[in-house]
Formats: sequence, C-alpha cells, structure tokens
Amino acid sequence: MRLYLNLIFTVLFINLISISIKAEITLNELIFDDTKPFNLKILNAIPEAGKIQIGPDNAKNTIIEFFDYFCGYCKKIHSELVDLAQSREDVRVIFLQHPILNESSKMIAKIAIAANMQGKGFDFHHKIFTIQGSITSEKLTNSIKDSGINEIKLKIDIERDEIEKIIQLSSFLASGSGARGTPSIFINEEFFGGYISKERIQGLLK
Repeated sequence: MRLYLNLIFTVLFINLISISIKAEITLNELIFDDTKPFNLKILNAIPEAGKIQIGPDNAKNTIIEFFDYFCGYCKKIHSELVDLAQSREDVRVIFLQHPILNESSKMIAKIAIAANMQGKGFDFHHKIFTIQGSITSEKLTNSIKDSGINEIKLKIDIERDEIEKIIQLSSFLASGSGARGTPSIFINEEFFGGYISKERIQGLLK
C-alpha cells in the first residue's frame, strides 16, 4: 500500500509541476511524510481558492467531498453534510471540484472557484445545491446575484488560468484517491466511493 501511495504521489508531483500552480506542499511532504494522513495531504496540495469549506479549521473531524454540480447524489448529500457541520463544532466539510458529467459542470466549477476568491464560495455553492429542479441559466444568474458576488470581478477572475489549473489538480487528486464518480468522500482518513448516509457518517466520526 505504501509503495502504491508513493507512486501516486510521484505522479502527482510531476503533474503539479506541469500544472504550475502554487500548492502549499513540498515533494518531501507529498511522498515521505508519514506524519500527515492521505486526506490532509490532499488538502495541502489544493490552493485555498479551490477549497470550499464550512466548519472550523481546527475541527477534530474532516470530511472531504469530491463533487459535481450536476450529480443528483451530490445534491442529496449536500444538505446532510451542511447540517453536520452546522450542528457539530467538531466537524468541518471541505468541498472539492470534480466536474466530470458535462461541460456545464466545469463552467459552474469555474464560477464557484472565482466566487471563492471573493470569499463567496460557500454562499454560491450552497445556492446551486439548493436550487429546486434543474439548473437553468436564469437560476444560475440568480444564484450569482443572491450570493453577493461582484459580477465584474467574477468575469475577470473566471478567465484566469489558475482556475482551470485548480480544477485539473482537484480532479487529478480525486482520481488518485480512487474516485470513479461523484460523490467521492473522505470521512477523516477513510475513503468512500459513492453516496454515504448521514447516519453512517455520524457513526464514523471521532
């Protein structure tokens, strides 16, 4: 297992170089540092703009979800994860982009990261996942406005190469973790591919 993880991290390092974005992790930490669990290494590799978080940084429990905005099970689990983070002070949930279903998924992922650069990432993310029915252009526009996003800055930021590279890195990390679809979830150090109920998540928390 250790050899397998080292191979993943070696390939990841090569991809980090090719993606050329600032990640808060070194080669030594990525491959050889056994003091950090796999899930936290993932978080260290993702730039801040790519992490949408609810819950305190120092929470005892960390839940990571790789998601797609057009994934029905991602929408189902969203309210459950938010409820856990809001009802327990020892839980943080971090949402990471993995837009694999269609081009619209990727477009909304870019908007979410750009919104996160304004400190509005969770607001927008939550608006999208609480839309009634399908996501339409009108509903998307309303979600941007209702989230308090500066639309001029959004239009500028969404064209930045950094955003595209964050999505590439996040999806690469999802695949390297074993994700074959969405949602794919870490409950602390334990990985689950697919939807997992709120009750089961609670049973896995520290």
